[in-house]
Amino acid sequence: MQNKNSFYSFVPEMEPQEKILKTSLELFFKYGIKRVTMDDIAKELGMSKKTIYQFYKEKDDLVNQLCEIEMLKNEKKFEEVYTQSVDPIHEIMIISKNMREMMQNVNPVFFLDLQKFHPKAFNQIQQFKQNCAYKDIVRNIKKGKEEGLYRPEIDEDFVATYRMAQIDALMFGNSFSFDKISFTKAHELILDMFVYGICTIKGHKLINEYKKIKEQE
Repeated sequence: MQNKNSFYSFVPEMEPQEKILKTSLELFFKYGIKRVTMDDIAKELGMSKKTIYQFYKEKDDLVNQLCEIEMLKNEKKFEEVYTQSVDPIHEIMIISKNMREMMQNVNPVFFLDLQKFHPKAFNQIQQFKQNCAYKDIVRNIKKGKEEGLYRPEIDEDFVATYRMAQIDALMFGNSFSFDKISFTKAHELILDMFVYGICTIKGHKLINEYKKIKEQE
């Protein structure tokens, strides 16, 4: 008689370190970093803290390694989006979709905890923004201007810096309350105001096409 669980024997089991990283990130996203203890992580995993400490000497070490891995993933994702996109506005639409999907599962406290209690991980995010995200925005804007989608008079470096400031204000500032509007929706609105603000009429119409918005002249 065939074992009813035989199907799962063909699925490679996740390595302990990979399990720890995945579960920790899910808990940190849901509750924030400060509220989640190593005991909580061990309990969620069904393993001893001793096993976790074989890979990570303390929670800060775990957070730092998580952040490094996630930033590398994001860098690769940016490259994939650029390759897949049809035009600069399409690229922004894909990035926006990816960010919305991620932020649906993130408690805003996560970013505040990161900034306050884990300076090395916070600095990794800032470096990623400067070395990857900022440069991608500058490239996107230059290409959009060449294609007549963005206003020709805008300064690429200034606009990219402004966009980084928007993200900082949303993730690490205290200007926004998420009682009446979700973190995800706030990001969507801020991005909309940014991209519509830099577009020409041609670009504006293209955004509406991607969003399937029928707008009267």
